[in-house]
Amino acid sequence: MSSEQSVPSSPPVEPTVARGEAAVGVRLDAVDLPVSARVPRPDAPLPHDRDGLCWRPATLVDLGALHALDGRVASRDHPLHVTSLSSMRQLLEMPGIDLERDSLVADEGDGQLVAWGLSFLWPVRESVVRVSVDGGVDPRRRGLGLGRELLEWQRLRGEQHLSGSDEVLPAVLAGGVEEGAAAHAALMQRQGFAPARWWSTLSRDLTRPVESVRLDDAVRLEEYSTALEEATRLARNEAFVDHWGSQASTPEVWRMLVGAATFRADLSFVAVAEGDDGEEEVVAFVLTTVEPEQWAAHGGRSAHVDYVGVRRAWRGRHLAQSLLATALARQADEGFELCVLDVDSTSPTGAVGLYERAGFTVAGRRAAYLREY
Repeated sequence: MSSEQSVPSSPPVEPTVARGEAAVGVRLDAVDLPVSARVPRPDAPLPHDRDGLCWRPATLVDLGALHALDGRVASRDHPLHVTSLSSMRQLLEMPGIDLERDSLVADEGDGQLVAWGLSFLWPVRESVVRVSVDGGVDPRRRGLGLGRELLEWQRLRGEQHLSGSDEVLPAVLAGGVEEGAAAHAALMQRQGFAPARWWSTLSRDLTRPVESVRLDDAVRLEEYSTALEEATRLARNEAFVDHWGSQASTPEVWRMLVGAATFRADLSFVAVAEGDDGEEEVVAFVLTTVEPEQWAAHGGRSAHVDYVGVRRAWRGRHLAQSLLATALARQADEGFELCVLDVDSTSPTGAVGLYERAGFTVAGRRAAYLREY
């Protein structure tokens, strides 16, 4: 969700409390009532049409116009995170999203969109009930109050989602704000959001040599294949159970990553070993996507590492370092100039240090903004 106007930039505000919402045993705050008892159901009327603009739900027919609008928003607000056309389609088709009720666009006619937003409930609710808000306002139409109207609708629609949840769990509306986007941050804060966690975007120059890391003899290295899809999903869910903000990935959501046109199985690797039950399982993994639309912003042909993870029983064996080095070397061999990834700045597994030792440097930062209930 972008800002609606420009204001002087201000230093980033670091969160004063790093509160977790990992899938096991860690919560934002203790609660003793269902979400539905804490969040009344509001009305969520569409903003009033004005200035030749019509507010309406998005449809898949809008895909091209939405992608073009998001590109204009990204160029101003989050240039390191450009969404490809295929990824935009995936977002609109995510399981559980009802475009008629969970989306909003401002249409100025002739197929031109100048604002868009989603407010949707995540399907997995193990430790937190979370509604994501995403979208933005065309830079040329800012200063008119469109961002305020859009975010207010997203908050109200999000509260409708929360009011229907009977889970006895913390509940949040969640959005992201790029470091230095002071107007966007102020807009979020006026709607009751506050910064809760920082993520860093890291970049690694692949023209520099990649030092290999010997693989533990107890595991076997394999290039990712569809035969390993479910085993890798289960490994991901276990590996990230102690990460802030992590919820289990369902088969449907997982398939959206590994089945996407942007996913590169040839640049993705897993470590396989015998589990406690005698059956082979994936114990570590590194998964890579490639989106050429991001290359201009990244400053070269880039590959993006979406996941690096190790099951907890297998940590301390340098599996992450070994698989990451393997992936970086393969990316370099394939002619990529940069590797980019995003990491929790205070990851409990020491991931930031791992990436720094592998030659990554910080290219940008983004804050998770939450409104808690």
